[in-house]
Amino acid sequence: MANYTVKLSKAPKGHAIPPLLAEVGAWVGKQSHGTLGWFDALEAEPIPKEWSPEKTDRLRRDAFAFLHLPDGSLLALVNPGAGAPWAVALLGSEGEARTVANSLEEFLMLWSKGETELDDLDDEEGASERKALAAWLKAKKVKAPKAKDFDFAAWLDGDAVPASTQLAAVHTFKPTEVMKKLGPKTQRLASVLGRRADDPDVIAYVTEALGKKVPASTSENTDSVNVEAAKHGVEIVFSHDILNDAFPPIPKTAKTFIPYVASAWVRSKTGEDVLGVPWKVKTEAEITKLLGPPSGRRASFMDEDALTVTWWEFALDTAGQVWLELEFDESLSVTLAVKGAGELERHPDLTTGLFIGYAATRGLLDGSRFPAHRALLEAVVARKAKGSEFVKQALPRGLWDDHLRDAPGLRLMAYRWFHNMNGLWITTDLKKTFGKRAGAFGHDAPKLDDDTWDAVDKAAPLLDQRFAKWIAK
Repeated sequence: MANYTVKLSKAPKGHAIPPLLAEVGAWVGKQSHGTLGWFDALEAEPIPKEWSPEKTDRLRRDAFAFLHLPDGSLLALVNPGAGAPWAVALLGSEGEARTVANSLEEFLMLWSKGETELDDLDDEEGASERKALAAWLKAKKVKAPKAKDFDFAAWLDGDAVPASTQLAAVHTFKPTEVMKKLGPKTQRLASVLGRRADDPDVIAYVTEALGKKVPASTSENTDSVNVEAAKHGVEIVFSHDILNDAFPPIPKTAKTFIPYVASAWVRSKTGEDVLGVPWKVKTEAEITKLLGPPSGRRASFMDEDALTVTWWEFALDTAGQVWLELEFDESLSVTLAVKGAGELERHPDLTTGLFIGYAATRGLLDGSRFPAHRALLEAVVARKAKGSEFVKQALPRGLWDDHLRDAPGLRLMAYRWFHNMNGLWITTDLKKTFGKRAGAFGHDAPKLDDDTWDAVDKAAPLLDQRFAKWIAK
């Protein structure tokens, strides 16, 4: 098998190859391809202009790429300034931008442990030489320097948003009796759900109890970051995009956010059962005997109808914002999560406005979800205001499934209809009604210029067929 390709003899203009990178490059070049993970080359080169045309000058001045991943992503050395060590950052093939390590030394140590959080480098099948890398680092007496956590995404975006605009969640956690019945490890994890990533309790839990790093930010391109501590039986999802009005996005810069602890998976390696249910439980009946009848049954995927998954859910705080769910589908899985809705339309347009006008007049909306816009909703119901007006004022984060009534099957049907599933699609229905034309991105779109009430009335017969089961009589 061929060895890794290494080209580190010359740095891009304005930069120098760090001695440690040159040394480890010489060692990596002697290793067989695949034995340290999957990457195409260790090569110093300028950041490609195509990755971020508007940021090219800054990136090329303060950073250079040194490792190619198979999906087209790059790892770069970045100068944070202020005398800090050069950090290692990911420039993802889909525009993702995040810090991998606060120094080259830290990156190499994480790589040797399979803890870079980059699948291609942490891959178990292609990691036979990681122990050899660890031994090489030890022989060279490589240690990670103390450094302040570097937030590459925020650095790239620019100036920070004033702290006065960083609204905190309005949720205050008060545990329920069920919460108090959890084991100490699961209970501690549950206690940080819904908190900001910069909360001292979150930082202490992730860094001290799990030995991991808290993501400094999320962004428009990377709205969530997973932190997995496999040996502790915990995987946490940090996200700024919880579809819950009590957890608004908190801007850090114009395009980055301070994330919340949004959800977590609990696994058997925690070393404690959850509510007394054994991890190797074999049947639904065994769980029912311990917890009582299930909360419900659902399909494995949104486009399936067979109700194969049984679940039990319990509120963990008195406000009902954080929930515990035990799910059984041949085996047990346990999830902790902040209550969140399903997204119907993130970027509402005229078609969304037309639907809102229709839904308001057919009693499909949950009026209690809009206490601050009750008068406007009443105006839409009375056909004195258009749906697009309501969308603009009342749906700043888009249309969610819990904006609709909690009637059996309604939200699922609407989700499928907005997401082109099971032969249902809002775009197809509106093209049938209004005709079609080329849309902004080259795909056919409905020929609709305004969500007037005449337009709503024209679409109503077909929409009535779709929503007949749920139209208020």
